Amino acid sequence: MKWKKCIIGGIIILIIGSVFLWKQMRTMERQDENICYPQVILKGNKIMTLNMGENYQEPGYELKDSCGENLENRLEIKNTVDNSNPGTYEIFYKVSNQYGNVVEEKRFVTVKTNTNFTYQDSYDKLDNQVHNWGIANKKDGARPAEVDGLSEKLKAYNAYLVGKDEKKLYLTFDEGSNDTYLKEIVDVLNQNEVKATFFFCRRFILDNPELMKTLVKYGHSVGNHTANHYQMPLYATRENFQKYLNEIIAVEEAFEQVTGSSMDRIYREPKGEYSFRSLQIMKDLGYKTYFWSIAYVDFGENLSKEAALREMTSRMHNGAVYLMHPKNKGNYEALDDFIKNMKAQGYTFDLVKNI
Repeated sequence: MKWKKCIIGGIIILIIGSVFLWKQMRTMERQDENICYPQVILKGNKIMTLNMGENYQEPGYELKDSCGENLENRLEIKNTVDNSNPGTYEIFYKVSNQYGNVVEEKRFVTVKTNTNFTYQDSYDKLDNQVHNWGIANKKDGARPAEVDGLSEKLKAYNAYLVGKDEKKLYLTFDEGSNDTYLKEIVDVLNQNEVKATFFFCRRFILDNPELMKTLVKYGHSVGNHTANHYQMPLYATRENFQKYLNEIIAVEEAFEQVTGSSMDRIYREPKGEYSFRSLQIMKDLGYKTYFWSIAYVDFGENLSKEAALREMTSRMHNGAVYLMHPKNKGNYEALDDFIKNMKAQGYTFDLVKNI
């Protein structure tokens, strides 16, 4: 009987040993998998700059795997560069090995307005008469009557005055001086988790770098309002075209200088003084122009909170694009109540670039 017990005991020990050995081998296998990792080594610069119209040339990359696996067929590249539209684009590189280990890399490509952009003969055929923007701000909740005809005409120039007929509002602020409640307004927007659009001139951007960084951080949209707030159709001529370009490019460069980011390709004509030739030039420069469907006399310093709130609320309509100036205290003091009131009525807020 003892020999039988010995045999059974030996078998049990053998089974336990086999299980232990199998577990050890699986552990080593998993460890081997973990040390087999892929690499994407980007050649050239990770941050590149192109002029509009210049083709992107891939600088190349090198693929490696710590276990010697050939990864060429496992690489995915997503290229989002659009050289016809200024802005910053990302190129994604993603590679995985046979064990499912994944690594990603990014390259950033900034497409800039071409400083060699020249005046086109076709511009001479476009109306350069100065038009002063303005539409009737009804107070009955209806969208402006001009929307139906003018809105479609403007779209041909990538220009917009109002959003879709839905419960969505667009807050935009124009500012060119440092005498402003803009910092306080941005605090109110951030506290209410509302994003807004800002159109700035060059000097304001350079004088307020921290504010610019805050706007970028919280996802607000910053657009071009020209360097010096000139009447731009005056420069939309063959003789003055370089001055026209300088007014736009100087703002782009100022924003990139203080934030390290490219500004959105959105534009507002100073004082709403535009020509169809100017709109076409901005379209060709990769911009979209935004006017407004609601405005009131708010650029003075004597507007009270009560008056500002009354104006904001009474002129409201679906898809409204608000033009506001942060120079007076009334807009700032009324903004929190206005946002909360509109949200309570089921309205949301969005950026004009999403129109």
